[in-house]
Amino acid sequence: PANPVPGSTPAAATPGPLPTESAEERNRKALAAYGRGEYHLALQLWQPAAEAGDAQAMNNLGVLYDKGLGVEPDVGRALHWYAKSAEAGHPSGMCNFGRMLEQGRGIPQDVEEAARWFDLAARKGQPEAQYNLGMLYEQGHGVGKDDAAAAAWYSRAAAANQPNALARLGHFYREGRVVKKNRESATLLLYGAAMQGNAAAMKELEEMADASAGRTQNAVLFGLRLDGADRAAMRTALKQAGAVPEREKDGYICDVYKGGKLIPGADQMAMCYGPGDRQPLAFVSIDYPARDASFGKRVREMAEQRFGKPDAVEGEMSCLWNLGKVLVAVQYMPEKKIASLMYMIPRVYYLTQGQ
Repeated sequence: PANPVPGSTPAAATPGPLPTESAEERNRKALAAYGRGEYHLALQLWQPAAEAGDAQAMNNLGVLYDKGLGVEPDVGRALHWYAKSAEAGHPSGMCNFGRMLEQGRGIPQDVEEAARWFDLAARKGQPEAQYNLGMLYEQGHGVGKDDAAAAAWYSRAAAANQPNALARLGHFYREGRVVKKNRESATLLLYGAAMQGNAAAMKELEEMADASAGRTQNAVLFGLRLDGADRAAMRTALKQAGAVPEREKDGYICDVYKGGKLIPGADQMAMCYGPGDRQPLAFVSIDYPARDASFGKRVREMAEQRFGKPDAVEGEMSCLWNLGKVLVAVQYMPEKKIASLMYMIPRVYYLTQGQ
């Protein structure tokens, strides 16, 4: 409650009903529980809301039954809640109901009807539906085959960073399919998808890597191939190289080292690892002090000396090199007065997100 206005006398409190928790607050708590893996709690919060007609809760309840999270998997109940959410006009419910129709899960397969629901959700801005509709147009499944329409829907979904759409649109730019062939655009789109774990994008980047120029051989640091390195091997190599650790603790995903003589001109280096017993290398980040853009440009020039011309450039100081299984990026951040050089292994990197 607000404090009383200075100098005033607060009125005597009168008993009344406790404030009712808002639907938004319940949903926030349910989403938080879902994110923590407390699916039973999410179910308890979404169930009454769904039964009261909350379209979002209906869809979310469908997801729990669909994936068997906090409950036994139940395709029938998942379909029931997806259908009710779709009929109530919720975009995600429309998309999920369309997917059930497309796959014939719990309901006779009807791809044309699935396309109709995808279209309704896509026009409301639902990225998954936009990707699904694009795929139907690309395949000519349930709708007439139309690569231009597929590319248009992929483009909308890609703008929302939907990984599958990024990968398909990147493939279109790589082949010059409907859109003008553009290696740089293809690289950026496939990079965006690969860093979210899209296997098809990773494969295309590997295929695009210019092995004849020796780029894949440059994915080596301190004598180790980065795409096959793990925490134990990396620590051994760094110790032999004379690295000075600031932090080497297994409880953190990143080991941090001083730059110094190890990386001339660098302030700091972080070696970050993925989950599992082996802890494969996920990415390396090397930070250089950069008081202005000219200092950042030096880091880019240093990278160009090793890797050649960037495969893609975004803005004045953001460059990307595709080495196949390893991606290298340079970014100048004027607000932090830092230029970073990063080596990233997409197949592991995406596993570190949220850790």
